[in-house]
Amino acid sequence: MVGFAAMHRLALVLAAALLAALAGCAQQEIESPVVEEAPPPPPPPPAQEPPRTIAVKSGLIRPNETIAGALSRVGVEVAKTHEIVAALDGIFDFRKARPKDEFRVTTEDGRLTLFEFRRGPVEEYVVRLDGEKLVGEVREFQIEKELVRIDATLESSLYEALLAQGEDPALAVAMAEVLAWDIDFYNDPRKGDTFQLLVEKHLVDGKRIGYGELLAAEYNGQLVGRKRVFRYDNPLSGRVEYFGENGEAARRAFLKSPLKFGTVTSRFGTRMHPTLKYLKAHQGVDYGAATGTPVWAVADGTVTRAGWGGACGNMVAIRHANGLETIYCHFSKIAAGIRVGTRVAQKQVVGYVGTTGRSTGPHLHYAVKRHGQFVNPLALKFPPADPLPPEQMPAFRAAIDPWLLQLEEGRTALAASSLEAESAPQ
Repeated sequence: MVGFAAMHRLALVLAAALLAALAGCAQQEIESPVVEEAPPPPPPPPAQEPPRTIAVKSGLIRPNETIAGALSRVGVEVAKTHEIVAALDGIFDFRKARPKDEFRVTTEDGRLTLFEFRRGPVEEYVVRLDGEKLVGEVREFQIEKELVRIDATLESSLYEALLAQGEDPALAVAMAEVLAWDIDFYNDPRKGDTFQLLVEKHLVDGKRIGYGELLAAEYNGQLVGRKRVFRYDNPLSGRVEYFGENGEAARRAFLKSPLKFGTVTSRFGTRMHPTLKYLKAHQGVDYGAATGTPVWAVADGTVTRAGWGGACGNMVAIRHANGLETIYCHFSKIAAGIRVGTRVAQKQVVGYVGTTGRSTGPHLHYAVKRHGQFVNPLALKFPPADPLPPEQMPAFRAAIDPWLLQLEEGRTALAASSLEAESAPQ
């Protein structure tokens, strides 16, 4: 019995130990942390291209320089220059390149990708790398046209008056050309004279790049009075011509001056000769102007002399209708194509101001003969050409009436400005 009891107690002890062990294992399983799986690593970044080296070089064409010489100055090889020229074949001829034309070369990692060649505000040629080939094209510009009226008062010169209005003084040349039959811009302008111009202004991206047609011009001068002309496509002549508001032609047989601008330095009559130093008849008019200034024929005619004329230096003489002859002396050079027997047109350049022959400085000696006798060029008056016929007047007036209205508005504005200036405290 004793043995049995002992064994029973031993079995209970072992059973209790086994249960305790099992309980401990269960507790350990409950308390064990949950381990989550780590996310997969991110993919490696894509391989980056090495940075490119972009270089831009620019320059101007120099006098007597070829495009090959200009591009060699900025490191372009001769072979690549040939490719550029070939890309623009039929588009632009580089033999026409002028001094101060601009160019720009862009390279990437030493390889030419872009070539730009600009000759003016709206003339540009481009060569681009397209795959493995250079391709040329003309760059297109969007030109805006705006009709503007320019009102100005003369203080010193037409040049300064236009500059004061923020306009290009080159407009003075256009104005002188359309009013050249009525106004000698060497002698007639006076301080306080006023003028108005109606002209097309050409703009690119809001910036002025030039002007188009001069549609109307008015000059109010103390010496010449009011001169007003309008542009008209004359269907009878097939030419663009200028007329007054009543259809009278602006054009006359003779211009008032053989130069657009300058200064009369010696008038017709007796004077002390500057080199001979004695009184001598001065049978013409001297105009002071810079060497190289163009001189135009004052009327249609035929050249009777062209060459060396002794004291007259390089000279040209032209025979005109009605027994008139004009003589031009001291040219630096005679214009190309001017020789004895040549027919010339009014306003055609016949030579360039110089100081050849008996001369103390650059000037033009201009003389006029009528039936072989010298006459005062400044005293000559000529009738205008034929006016527009009556049947043309309705079309002419319809064309110019809007411009006429603008000129009248301009006169009112100039008059008001003049009154304000006079009434302002000094």
